[in-house]
Amino acid sequence: MKKYYFPIILLIAFFVFNEFFLSTDSNTEIRTITKVVDGDTVYTNKGEKIRIIGINAPELGEKEAYGTESCEFAQKLLFNKKVYLEKDKEDEDRYGRKLRYIWIKEPKNPMKDAYDYNFSALSLKEGLSRTYTFEPNTKYVKIFKKVEKTARKSKVGMWSISEDGTTRGNELR
Repeated sequence: MKKYYFPIILLIAFFVFNEFFLSTDSNTEIRTITKVVDGDTVYTNKGEKIRIIGINAPELGEKEAYGTESCEFAQKLLFNKKVYLEKDKEDEDRYGRKLRYIWIKEPKNPMKDAYDYNFSALSLKEGLSRTYTFEPNTKYVKIFKKVEKTARKSKVGMWSISEDGTTRGNELR
């Protein structure tokens, strides 16, 4: 009977090690979103101001249409929700905001899961933002451009009122 204990203990140790060490991505952190500023900026339960990588959402207020819709979309998907924050190459922008991708569900296969669980891709899919990426933070840029292209073609969200969208685009960082 004792000869069976070792393989069982070894198997349990493997699963525990795998769960806590191998499956944890050092670039991913779990947070709760406590405040939505607009469609591309949020705050976490740790007081971090997050600039969502990959998108530029229309500004709230004066000049850019769909700013309210973009903010409401972020509010609906993110506010008071547990999310997964993923860092790319840079930690912060020049304004001191943390640069992160936001996942509404833990990504197991990020390149595949991005279409359904990455907030940037979801916002682009709804036409509530445009692709907005800068080197070196371009991990998902091909996916984002593809999603945006589909939204533009379908005239979804801001693309329904303008071929150029309603945000400033990539001229400003």
